[in-house]
Amino acid sequence: MSLINIEVLKDKNSLLIFVSQLVSAICDKMMSIGLIWYLSKEYSINVVPWFLAVSFLPHLMMAFYSTPIINRVGALKTVIASEFFRGGILFILFACFYLFKLEGNALLSALFISGFFVGLGSSLFNPAILSLPPKLVSPDKVVGINALIDSSMSISTILGATFAIFILSFVDLKTLVLINALSFIWAGVLQMGLKTLAQSADKISDNNLENSTASIGPMYVLKKYPDIARMLASFLFLNLVFTPILVMIPWYVQKIYFGDSSSLAIIEGAMGIGAFATGLYLSFSSFQVSSNKRVSMIALVSFLFGLFFLIFAYSSLTWHGAIILFSIGILSTFLNIQVLTYFQTALLEEEVPAIMTAVNIISAASVPLSLVFSGLIFPHVSIPNFAKLSGVLIIFIALLMPKFLQGPVWKSE
Repeated sequence: MSLINIEVLKDKNSLLIFVSQLVSAICDKMMSIGLIWYLSKEYSINVVPWFLAVSFLPHLMMAFYSTPIINRVGALKTVIASEFFRGGILFILFACFYLFKLEGNALLSALFISGFFVGLGSSLFNPAILSLPPKLVSPDKVVGINALIDSSMSISTILGATFAIFILSFVDLKTLVLINALSFIWAGVLQMGLKTLAQSADKISDNNLENSTASIGPMYVLKKYPDIARMLASFLFLNLVFTPILVMIPWYVQKIYFGDSSSLAIIEGAMGIGAFATGLYLSFSSFQVSSNKRVSMIALVSFLFGLFFLIFAYSSLTWHGAIILFSIGILSTFLNIQVLTYFQTALLEEEVPAIMTAVNIISAASVPLSLVFSGLIFPHVSIPNFAKLSGVLIIFIALLMPKFLQGPVWKSE
C-alpha cells in the first residue's frame, strides 16, 4: 500500500480549509502575541490573565447554545459566519482607534470588549470547524483533513511568533488589528468555496432536526455515551498536565540549559516542527487506525507521551531537550488527531458539535487554567520535580486507559 495519498492534493475542500486556516491562524497568533506584548508593556503583566479570562468567558457562556446553533445553521455556514463576525469586530476596533483617539483606560476597555466578542465568535467557530471534516470528505480521508487543520495550527505557532517579533518592530497595534481582521474576512471568503458531500441532504436534515436538536448539548451527549465522557476526561487531564510545559520551557532554557533566546527558539521550534511534520505526514499518507484499535493506539501514544515527558524532566542539554520536545510534538499531534477522529466518527452527525463544544472548552480553558495553576504551585514545588510528577501521572493514566475506556461506542440507529 502506498504511503502517500496523492488524492488529498487534488481535493478542493482539503486545500481550501488548509489554506484558509493557515492564514487566519498565523495572523491570529501574531495578534495574540502582539496584544500580550502590548498589554504587558503599556499597562501591566497582571492585566494579561484578566484579558485571557474575558476572552475565554464566551466559551463557557455558549456551552449549552453552540450545538443547537451549529445544527440549525449548519457547520459550514457557522464557520463562515463566525469568520466574518470576528473580522467585523476587529474592523470596528480598528475604526475606533481613529474615530475616538483611544488611549489609556479607554483603549484598555476597547481591547477587553473586542476580546470578549472575538471570543464569542470563536466559541461557535471552534466546535463548528472541528465538526466539519466528516461533512467535507469521505470517511477514509477524515484523518487526513483533521491532520491538515492541525498542521495549519502547528505552522501558525512557529510562523506566527516569528512574524510577530518581526512585524512588531515596524508596525503598531492598529496595523496588527487590521491584518488580523483582513485574515478572518479572507478566510471566510475562501471557505465560501467549500462544498459539503451532500448539501441538499444537509438542508433537509437541518430542517427536520431544527426542533429535535434544541436539547442536544455537551451534557446530553456525555450522558448518552459514557465511553466518550471517559475519553473526554482523559483528554482534559492530558491537556491540563501538558500545558504547563509552555511555562517550563523558558525556565529550563535559562536555569538548566543556561541558554539564550536562540536556545529558546531552537527548543520551541523543535516541538513545532515535530507537530508540523506529523500533521503533514498524516495529511498525505494512507495510514489509518481501525476503529477497534483506536483506543489501544491512543493509550500507547499517551504512554509514550508521558515517558518522553519524564525523560524531558531529566534533560540537561539544549540538543537533548530539543530532541525530546521534537518527539513530544510528534506524539501530541498524532494523539490529538486520533482523539478528534474518534469523536467525529463515534457519534451521530447532529451530536458531533456537542462533543466538539466540550473539546473547545477544554482546549480554550487549558491555557489560562494551567497558567493559574502553575503560578500557584511553582513557587512551592521545583519545576523539575513537577515535570517528573506530570510524566508519571500521564504514564499512570495511559496504563489505565484500555480498562477505563473499555466498551465499544455504538451509533444509534
